[in-house]
This record gives sequence, structure tokens and C-alpha cells, in this order.
Amino acid sequence: MAAELQALTAPALQLREGNLLACVTARGSLFERLTAALVELRQVSARESVRRLGLDRGFRLEDVTAAQLRIPGSDDPAFAESFLRRRLPQGTAFSIVPGSFSLAVCFAGRIGGAPARQRYETEQGRVRVEAFELHVTEHCNLRCANCCNMSPLVPEKFLTVEETRALCERMSRVLIADVFKIMGGEPLLHPDIAGVLRAVRSTSIGDRVRLFTNGLLLPSMPDAFWEALDELTISDYSSAKLKPAVLDLAQERSARHGFVLNVKPVNEFSQVLAPSYRDSGVQRTFERCWLRHRCLIVRQGRFYMCTKAAYMADFLEHAAHDETPAGFDRSGDGIPVDAPDLLDALTSYLNRAEPLAACSYCFGSDGAVEPHYQLKRSEVREGVLSRALTVLRG
Repeated sequence: MAAELQALTAPALQLREGNLLACVTARGSLFERLTAALVELRQVSARESVRRLGLDRGFRLEDVTAAQLRIPGSDDPAFAESFLRRRLPQGTAFSIVPGSFSLAVCFAGRIGGAPARQRYETEQGRVRVEAFELHVTEHCNLRCANCCNMSPLVPEKFLTVEETRALCERMSRVLIADVFKIMGGEPLLHPDIAGVLRAVRSTSIGDRVRLFTNGLLLPSMPDAFWEALDELTISDYSSAKLKPAVLDLAQERSARHGFVLNVKPVNEFSQVLAPSYRDSGVQRTFERCWLRHRCLIVRQGRFYMCTKAAYMADFLEHAAHDETPAGFDRSGDGIPVDAPDLLDALTSYLNRAEPLAACSYCFGSDGAVEPHYQLKRSEVREGVLSRALTVLRG
């Protein structure tokens, strides 16, 4: 792949054997150029950009497998490499060559949308996973349609700092994540989010700790929050756009405190949960689904391979859907975190070949795409997750 990247000149975007190759450039200081280049890569690899190449699927920075940076001799290559290695996946093949500034990367293709992978195996008594998350709050200050964990519909709930620390310490004995995600809901609604950050980072649960936010509450965050950050990803939703001053604040705090900042424009969501029980195509959905590798979560004392399984009871209680068939059994969709043989149970569960029961109500990563929008309060009361999928309870 090094030869293909060497041949790319900016701007470039092309598909080769299912892989996406992209090359971008930027101006300013080296820090500004690197920051802008990653923002541009996020944009050109998004689904709406890749569609013009005939593929109705986007890529993420987490899919980068190779990168080549061109910088003039006057720039600091050590700083550039350190900057990018903190932001690109572990194991990314990386090189720096002389030339006018540009950044070329290869996003790995995923057959059917699912990442190519071998079986999960233990490494020194732990299973390594791509991503693992906790929802330290489950409610939100937005009402996004197609929210993965149905934040508009679930009651207000927090994990305490001690609950967070205990969960991370328990899971760190059997699991290590390339990226540990602090999510919601909206995590900035937590009354002690700085304490949560410190608690997570005091454990060995992940190589990186990344907090996800819609950014609306960032101006009210105290210094302790900014000081505790390792990585911050801001989802800038098209239906709830952030003011430029908020993004400027985040950039300034990132430069001051040294945390990694990612700003991710979000213009559309995929339909995930289906209002009708699906009795066909479920195996194919499970096999193609990348969510089951990147949305691992502990909730209510059980480990799940995706948020949809974790929130299925709430879906059945709060969302508008057709009648659930008799005998619908979710007991095997997760495993208890207090199991004495948790490592073996976890490894077997992650390597399972059969779908979860929750998959019968899920489109996985194959759901149709809708423009991003906010639900009305009346729709939330009616249990609507998506206007395109609205049905009355059976």
C-alpha cells in the first residue's frame, strides 16, 4: 500500500478493491495543517462523500490502516508523527517523506460493512477489543431520531463515579480496549464528569479514553474537566449546529491542555431499530454488522456486544413497535459481569456465530439513511424513533 499512497497527490479520493484511498492538504502552522487534514479526511470519507464513487457506505478514522505524510524539511517530523499516532489506530503503517504538505491514507474496506477480523483471542489473560464503552448518562439534551440507545425515550440515569471505577476495574481484568468510550446520552449532563474521567483513566481498561459529546454544554465545563481529558470527540449535528465560538473554545483548550480533539460533522443517521420483528435475513445482518465490534458495552450488570442488545428491554417498553412474538427470549444476549469464569464466557460470547435475539429488531449496519433531525416532544411521548418507521403498538 505504500506505493499507492506515494503516488497519490491532493486532492484525491478513490476506491481500490474495497479500500478507500484519500489525500488531503492544508495550510497554516504544522499543528494547524495536521488538525485541518484530519478534519478533511473525516469529511471526504463520510458516506455522503463516498457515494459519488458508487459505494453507499462511509469510513472512519478508525478504519485507517496506512498513512503517509509529506512535510517540508523545515517541519518537525517527530512532532508530526507523535500527533498522528495519537489520533490514528494502533498498528497503522506510518511513514514521513519530504515534500509539500499532504496526508495520504488508506481506509480498510469492510466486506459487507463488517470489519475483516480473526477470532477474538486472549493476550496475557485479557481479550483485546477495538472499542468498549460506558454510558455514564443515559438521557440527553437533544432528541435525535434514530439514536442508537434511544436517549429521547429512556428515563434520566447516571452512573456514579464509584460505579464507573468499579466497572472499569472489573472489566480491565479480562478486557483491554484500543479505545474506551465515555458516552451517553449526553455525558456532559453528568454532575461530576471530571471525576468520571479521572476514575476511568486511573484503570487500565483502554489505551485511549475518548469522551463523546454533542458539545452544547462545553462552555459551562470547569477547568477540571478540560484537564482530565485524554481525547474529546464532538459530534456537530446538522440539526443542532454548534456555534463557531464553541468550536473555537474546544480548539483553544485542546492546545492548552494537550488532549486530542476530533470534530465530527454528522448530517445523517442510519435507521437501526426496526418496529417490526424480523424473521428472515437476521443471520446476514449479524454477519455484516460492524457495530458488534465497536459498540461493546456493560449495562445493568451485563456485558453486551452492542448497545441495541443492551437497550432492548427499553425498546420493548418505550418504543412504538408491533407485537412481540411469543417466546422471544433475550436471556442469551448478554453475559453477567460477575460470572466467575468471565474471561472464558466473554471470549466465547464475542466469537459466537449466531445472531442475538435483539438482532430480530435491528438493521445492524445496513439500515437506510435519513437526514439528521430532532424528534418532536409529542413524537417522543408516542415512542417514535424514526418518522419513516413509525408504527402504532400492536
